[in-house]
Amino acid sequence: MFNKQDTFKLTEETKTVITSKQSDNPVAKMVIESLGITVEDLGDEAFLKVQSLGKIPAKYVVFIDEPALSNTKKSKKILSGLAALKEDSIVLLDSFEETNVSELFELITKSQYRFNKFKTEDQPKTNIITYTTTKDLQALVHQGIVFGEAINHTKELINTPYNYLNAEKLAEYAKALNNIPGVTVKIYEKSDCEAMNMGAFLGVNKGSTDAPKLIHIEYLGNPDHDEKTALIGKGVMYDTGGYSLKTPQSMPSMKMDMGGAATVLGAIEAISRLEAKANVSVVVAATDNRIGDNAVVPDDILTSAKGLTIEIVSTDAEGRLTLADALWFAQEKGATRMIDVATLTGAVVAALGDAYTGAFTNDEAFLHEVQNVAKQNNEDIWHLPIHEKYREELKSFSADISNKGGRMAGASIAAAFLEKFVDNNRPWIHLDIAGTSYNSKEGATGRVVKTLAKLFV
Repeated sequence: MFNKQDTFKLTEETKTVITSKQSDNPVAKMVIESLGITVEDLGDEAFLKVQSLGKIPAKYVVFIDEPALSNTKKSKKILSGLAALKEDSIVLLDSFEETNVSELFELITKSQYRFNKFKTEDQPKTNIITYTTTKDLQALVHQGIVFGEAINHTKELINTPYNYLNAEKLAEYAKALNNIPGVTVKIYEKSDCEAMNMGAFLGVNKGSTDAPKLIHIEYLGNPDHDEKTALIGKGVMYDTGGYSLKTPQSMPSMKMDMGGAATVLGAIEAISRLEAKANVSVVVAATDNRIGDNAVVPDDILTSAKGLTIEIVSTDAEGRLTLADALWFAQEKGATRMIDVATLTGAVVAALGDAYTGAFTNDEAFLHEVQNVAKQNNEDIWHLPIHEKYREELKSFSADISNKGGRMAGASIAAAFLEKFVDNNRPWIHLDIAGTSYNSKEGATGRVVKTLAKLFV
């Protein structure tokens, strides 16, 4: 998609020039003056496409307002404008400030994404974007492209339906990340999980005809350092609700219930490709949640890998069961701090809509670190509480803990359940992305991928 040109050459074949409209930049100033206009003529639009009227060889010039690149609302206009371009384009890289180059190429890369694999008529998506530079900005261009591609890959995983992406296929996707230097991938089979006594994870799988997969990815970018952060993604490939069956209205779109898994896979891709000086692992307990002859039913009791027994109140509170064993596994593998990412509850959607990802933690300093990175990248995170009252909701007559509490404060009660599987004083954050990872009109969003990656890059 991207081809380098070392000098600024426009030909009749160049249909569109993309430039900053900041008039104090000599390259932008040259283009503006060549068109016989002033910067005031361009107004305050974030993205403006004008005809050159033969004044330069290119047919169109696109002007981008650089401050808009870091503004959530305005950057969406730039993204949609780039996505609508049909012509080969050349980006005048020297017209942009260095601080904006990565953001620009991330937007250009994301603008190329189309979910086309199941359409009989392919939607055009490939604009050949070339760039010219006399500055050494290639690292920033590369960074923007990597972030954009990692987000696009995350969206592709979430958008793909279950009959094309089950636990086995997700494991195959993860194995391919082994090709990135510094990355090692190991897939644990059902028998391995049985040997580790992962009764919570395997309980969710009991109604499925597809075998579960425990995915473990390690990236050691700073092997001499003891700190290792685990990113743990909920990998429920499709959620029917089990015998606590979802309604016909709520079941469509449940292919997105592995959004946490896709998000952490996208994050580790960006972290490793950008050679972050950090040690990061990914853990995904992947299975679907179906109805079958052997499926768990309410009142069943499962024993987790940690040894805690769990009374099943609802088979539709299954994601937390898979995460319970995944959290245990991450700690067994040496994680010194953990972030789990999950499309866990409808309650967080009711509380925060699609504006904020809900966050819970046992370490406020760790969460503040993540929130600061999220804010810088326009991916807002809201801190929600875990209170003793929510913990009491999980008390069980039959087992150590139940997998569901009452009707109120469902997101907090779910977080209180996960908290039970975190060792004392182990910094931990739970991100509930149920409201931010997917919407029915546009599909997957790719939110939080960049925040998780930028923690380390």
